[in-house]
Amino acid sequence: MNRKQFITLAIASAFTATAPLARAGSVAGFGGSTEITQLANNIELVQQYAQQVQAYATQIQQFQTQIQQYQNMVTNTLNIPSQIWGTVQADLMGIANVVKQGQALAYSATNIGTQFQNTFKGFSYPAGFNFKTSYKNWSQATLDGVKGAFEAAKMQADNFATEEGVLQGLRTQSQSAQGQMQAMQVGAQIAEQQVQQLQKLRQLMMVQMQAQNSYLATQEQKDAARTQAQEDFLQYVNPNKGFTAFRGGSK
Repeated sequence: MNRKQFITLAIASAFTATAPLARAGSVAGFGGSTEITQLANNIELVQQYAQQVQAYATQIQQFQTQIQQYQNMVTNTLNIPSQIWGTVQADLMGIANVVKQGQALAYSATNIGTQFQNTFKGFSYPAGFNFKTSYKNWSQATLDGVKGAFEAAKMQADNFATEEGVLQGLRTQSQSAQGQMQAMQVGAQIAEQQVQQLQKLRQLMMVQMQAQNSYLATQEQKDAARTQAQEDFLQYVNPNKGFTAFRGGSK
């Protein structure tokens, strides 16, 4: 027996128990007919009540569905209590500053072009040129650049522990995300972390280029200075000789 049949039977029993039998018996000769009519009316009334109960049950179910929909809407619009964003700007600035030490030709220097030209003059041997002093400056610039590259790599390595903590927080948020909004916010934070890692990778590449190019520039400058010095020596004019220039193999 389902719920509807049970309600119908209960209401029918109640009306049957309370039916005014005295009134039906008061009509001489027609008591049976009047009782049957009354029972029919009671059954019809019970059926109407049952239909109303079913309609109310349907409305309640609809209300419950709407409430559930509203709850889902609220859940889907919830924000993450505390969103996790990295500190990439501070990390990048810290490395940009550490590579600008000593005489290093740092990629982050504002006057890198002028600084490079003042350090490496190319194929020239100006007046007052001191090879020993210039060689010392070139060597120092190269060493400072390489040292800055090592310290930049160390700073990146020191950031691993902090970055792992950020990733662990994102994993926790991903597992406990409620609704579409929180899931989207976790995804946005993960994407932002990927961009930060790419930025740090680009910076390490720039630091590596700085050290390599500084070394190459120093080697090129030393070769150029030697070549220029040799040419100046070979063009020396001896005042005691009649030669205007030195020529290999001349007598």
